[in-house]
Amino acid sequence: MKFRPLFLWGAVFVCGLLFGFLVKEFVHSETETMPQNVPPQERTERAAFEDADIEAEDIELVQGKDGALQWKLQATNAKYNQEKKLVAVERPQLTAFFGDDRQEVFIKADAGDIDQKNDNLTLWDNIDGRFGMFALKAQHFDYIGAIGKVYLKGGVAVSRPDLSVNATAVEIDIVSRELVAAGGVEAVIIPQNTNLTSSQEN
Repeated sequence: MKFRPLFLWGAVFVCGLLFGFLVKEFVHSETETMPQNVPPQERTERAAFEDADIEAEDIELVQGKDGALQWKLQATNAKYNQEKKLVAVERPQLTAFFGDDRQEVFIKADAGDIDQKNDNLTLWDNIDGRFGMFALKAQHFDYIGAIGKVYLKGGVAVSRPDLSVNATAVEIDIVSRELVAAGGVEAVIIPQNTNLTSSQEN
């Protein structure tokens, strides 16, 4: 009987330790697993320019090589991030010239980033433009000057009077004018009016 109170106190003490250990483990594991269960917030392409070093309105950027104009870009607003060496632009309108025949490309979009030093352009949202006889529509446009290629992504539509191509992505070699489409490609050949030719032959 003398040992009963001591036994009870010991049991209560052990239960308290066990309960405290379980609570600690539960709280600790919750704090470790919560960040894994919560999806990380996606940073928009504009987020890097919230602390821009320089801001300007109604700007024009010009890029040239060997005394010839390669491209010029106009935008309603621009922000320059000195650390990243990038210019973020709103409502950009790009006019570029490629090849010996100075083929013109015109693209407009909602926003974009320009790496002028490396001759790279990235435009996104509501891409609308033309490349020679081709009309272009997409959600994302990348120009890589070092390899002379343009990449269109996201609901890409490329069309000319006799051809229409829809795809997930399109690569255009601006030197050879070669076009490669990938991902759910649908191509429609539009027949031309042959009545005029046949009537002239008769």
